[in-house]
Amino acid sequence: MHTQPLAIASIGSFYAGGKRVEVSGKPVRQLRLSHDLPHYPYDPNGTYSIDHAYVNFVIPAEPTGLPVVFVHGGGLTGSMWETTPDGRPGWLTAFLRAGHPCYIVDNVERGRAGWCSLEGQWEGEPVLRTEAESWTTYRIGTAEGYETRTPYAGSKFPVEYLAEASRQAVPRWVTNNFRAIAALEAVIERVGRSVVISHSHGGGIASHVARNLPDLVAASVLLEPNGLPDVDTDVVPGPQVIVRGDFIDESPVFSELAERWDKYLQKSRAAHWPVEMVKLADAGFRGSSHNMMMDSNSDDIAEFVTKWIERNS
Repeated sequence: MHTQPLAIASIGSFYAGGKRVEVSGKPVRQLRLSHDLPHYPYDPNGTYSIDHAYVNFVIPAEPTGLPVVFVHGGGLTGSMWETTPDGRPGWLTAFLRAGHPCYIVDNVERGRAGWCSLEGQWEGEPVLRTEAESWTTYRIGTAEGYETRTPYAGSKFPVEYLAEASRQAVPRWVTNNFRAIAALEAVIERVGRSVVISHSHGGGIASHVARNLPDLVAASVLLEPNGLPDVDTDVVPGPQVIVRGDFIDESPVFSELAERWDKYLQKSRAAHWPVEMVKLADAGFRGSSHNMMMDSNSDDIAEFVTKWIERNS
């Protein structure tokens, strides 16, 4: 593990994308904002900003690589890239040490982007992942193994810190994909030409953006993505790599998803899209969970990804 201090030029944040909406005709309500304040007249009528993304950025003092934009997975936020559940430095630190300006996204409805409580704006209801669902979705172990916290043999996920990992779960709306794509496009347009590293549901969102903004997305690292776009032969995005971990065959959901990755790869090659697939086990990293950026060998996988970026951007 690196121990030398990082030299940082700047740390900050911004919001990108979204829209303004007007609310009118609603009654004024009396609220008590805290127990020691008098009633407060709350007027819900007025102008609101919604559907935007929040971005936290950290810029190294002497950048040597392209900016990297990190896109979280479904039901997660940008915190997944910052620190591992067992307290080690996350991929944010690894990519800063590799010389990349880093931009961590909280997309629409997640983290510091906030969520919209205005009636009639978002369809459906939010859903929240249980710890047991995290256990199987992250491919830590079988459903039966959750009760005894018995992971797959050889798993690199820090099982003893499962509760810490489950704290990262936040409510999500399954109807906001198009909003998330638009917000991420606004992020990329502000950051400029960059590499996008995305996870799971965020991989599908990021791959749509890579197709829509081929001049700005220099390369895409798709960590076990879902929701990939149709291959459009009229637009050729930058280089892409689908990175997959272990225990795929143990999960019916991921077995089916792996078939979709294979089809996407075949269609991409037929359309001359520069897409490749990497199985981490074949690259020497065995025991990888769905959340490989949290596994005990996350630094080694991060280094592997940085080298791919150097070759392909």
